Amino acid sequence: MLKKHLLFLAVILLAFALVITGCSTEEETTTEPTDADTSQPDAGSDEGSDEASDEPAQFTGFSSIEEAANSDNWAPYFPAQYATWTQTKELQTTTYGGALDDNGELQDYLTIYPFLVTNYAGFPFSVDYNRSRGHMYALTSVNETQRLPDWENQRRAACLSCKSTDVVVGMEKYGDDFWGKPYADVVGENTIGCLDCHDQNDGSSLNVPRDYVYEALDHGGYTNDPRDRADLTCAQCHVNYHFDAETTKITFPWSTGMTVEAQLEHYNAEIRSDEWEHEITGALIAKIQHPEYELYYEGKELSVHAQMGVGCNDCHMPTFTDENGEEFTSHQKMSPLLHVEESCLSCHGGTSADELVARTEGVQKDVYEKQNRIGYDLEEFINQVGAKIEDGSLAGAELEEIQAIHREAQFYWDYVWVENSNGFHNAPEAHRILDNADALIQQGMELLN
Repeated sequence: MLKKHLLFLAVILLAFALVITGCSTEEETTTEPTDADTSQPDAGSDEGSDEASDEPAQFTGFSSIEEAANSDNWAPYFPAQYATWTQTKELQTTTYGGALDDNGELQDYLTIYPFLVTNYAGFPFSVDYNRSRGHMYALTSVNETQRLPDWENQRRAACLSCKSTDVVVGMEKYGDDFWGKPYADVVGENTIGCLDCHDQNDGSSLNVPRDYVYEALDHGGYTNDPRDRADLTCAQCHVNYHFDAETTKITFPWSTGMTVEAQLEHYNAEIRSDEWEHEITGALIAKIQHPEYELYYEGKELSVHAQMGVGCNDCHMPTFTDENGEEFTSHQKMSPLLHVEESCLSCHGGTSADELVARTEGVQKDVYEKQNRIGYDLEEFINQVGAKIEDGSLAGAELEEIQAIHREAQFYWDYVWVENSNGFHNAPEAHRILDNADALIQQGMELLN
């Protein structure tokens, strides 16, 4: 059954995210995909094929990588997978997830969680930060985000790293020179799609074309070797990262390991591209980016699901049956709570769907409430530090000590805040990390007072 789950894994999982200063999986705009993006067939239909047929066309590979980059070209060969991939444009809601509010508007994090404006002061996330949407919106969102510089001058190709199959084309054409090229010169019309996770000559074979994943694993430490996992494709994007200082190539902060402490050690070694001087406290702060993969697979506390061998695809891309009775892997990549029968109940037999949803949301509720409380506590700490700096009562060595506390506390809090499962991927580790942030904030408040 696991092989059936993995057979057609086409694209990396959705998660909240973010590329640095706006190139993240956490989407930024309410712009809809283009007509070309949204005019798609139903699973099992013949629309998009040259001739109607009850059976998919025989896949023989593509003549060029440019042809493979257009996911529409995969439709005749993998119609059910293609159709469910297009359904990532459908915005669905769970208790702790979903892009839209009750009025159908994209949720603005800065309005819902006003402490973010203070906590990210001086960084673009304090200006533009909306809830994430599906893969079909990835390219649209990065094109229109307010978190990035304009196209013509400063924005680079690296901002497309997790937004488009055209990145795979650019990497093959230019190698590492691709990442520093002007954004306007390389951006195309293809959003995240089949080529991001599949071989252009063997469509059912998984592929990890972004070589920075393997570069990170070559010199990084981890408890469980991820190289043979089918969901290593997900690690191309659903991870924390920054840009290389010289090439702007994506770099994972795994040089000493994948845990939050190891990543902090990596950032402490030298200033990275996503660090900034906080506008209020003057502390050097690192912006974390959606570390779903790390939280799930690594930590001082380990995920029970990961220890059981459950992969990202098992929950987010379960097996369905098409109109011809053939099983296929869904590529709609969304919360398992929206297809409990196919995902959760494939293992949790004897339990009702309602019970599993309630149990899951109970785990999420505890983390959600804690991360928000600590977010507000961090805001209060930042404001008190700022007030003392302004009145001249905090300076010199005492200020440096407070700034160091702010840096570490925010690193831990942000690590969980931007991870898109509200802790469910590894609740014990999420609580441990948040407790570290909480203790540091309290330590800082005691020093201030």
